[in-house]
Amino acid sequence: MTAYDNQSTAELIHSLTQIDIAIIQKDGTPVVQIQENVLPAFHRLNEFDPIFQQIEQFHANGYLTYTDSAQLSYVAARLDQPDDQVVVLGPFLTTTLTIDEINDIVAMNSYTISEHRQLTQLYQSFPVLAEDKINDLATLMTNLFSRQLATAHEKAKITNAIASGDQVAVHRLNTTMTKIFDSFSNRIPGKPLRSSKNICFVFNTICRIAAHKGGVHPVYLNDISEKYALLIERQNTLQGLHILVHSMTREYCQLVLTLSTSGYSPMIQRAADYILLNLGHPITLNQIAQSIGTNPSYLSRKFKQEVGMTITDYVNHRRIVLAKQYLSRPTPSITDIALMTGFNDLNYFIRVFKKLTGQTPLQFRQKPTGSGIQK
Repeated sequence: MTAYDNQSTAELIHSLTQIDIAIIQKDGTPVVQIQENVLPAFHRLNEFDPIFQQIEQFHANGYLTYTDSAQLSYVAARLDQPDDQVVVLGPFLTTTLTIDEINDIVAMNSYTISEHRQLTQLYQSFPVLAEDKINDLATLMTNLFSRQLATAHEKAKITNAIASGDQVAVHRLNTTMTKIFDSFSNRIPGKPLRSSKNICFVFNTICRIAAHKGGVHPVYLNDISEKYALLIERQNTLQGLHILVHSMTREYCQLVLTLSTSGYSPMIQRAADYILLNLGHPITLNQIAQSIGTNPSYLSRKFKQEVGMTITDYVNHRRIVLAKQYLSRPTPSITDIALMTGFNDLNYFIRVFKKLTGQTPLQFRQKPTGSGIQK
């Protein structure tokens, strides 16, 4: 990859993860550096020195995780081109630090009281990543830098299409993805299927991050990500992997269309997430307000203001979206679908469904391409 490709890839990873990233030469000079959280001068140690010392033993595209004396963590990998440079993603935290732990860090590093305050503020700005998330990021980073999967413009178009729920663009770009995977199939000599599976795993991670950027709750992303990881590994033909890639992009895009809470304030996002995670159960305004720690009347007013509909209407809207997905299949029964989607009264389900779609559930099932509702 050229220097331009490396910078473009770094910019793409930063846009997907919102984590600082740098490409560093052996002398510590950054070739590329994208920062939103600049470390204070008192902790601007040569954090890349120990990373370079440890990464020397790794082959190109191998990665390590490194945690410094202030419990700031990084993921680092050697580049294959040029081979004297290292890409470093971070810093981030692997756990939320307590007051006592921060005090211990300050004492161990001989920081002053003023520096204690700066460090505490800094911790509040960093993401806290679980081990599986770190592994996802490492896989994403090493594979994107190991070979140019597509031009930066193409990568951005694919991720932006998923993040914005643009089904038309996703459908159009699936052809591009097929060509990319075909060009990647010789990555492991003599093992085109294994090579293609590896890039499918990477693309699964890219789709997951793009959908999360688009406002989808991690609970849903975990399910779909694990499902496709299993399907990819079980596939035994290149054609089958092509089909999986197309299905993957469509499904992640559909999640954004139906489950995104982006564009709302943090409080309304939490309320919408609570609703989406509990659609199969009775939901009341008081329950939602209690779960997010706010006043019911205030929540009701703010929700209508931001979302454009009452909480009751939003709950019914989301339940009908799910009901339509089940009704597009011959089973289960309409009564079962009503219960599954949180409607305890079949007649009420039918009335709400007809109000929002212009059809009864039975009419929709008989003609599933009829009028529907969008996000």
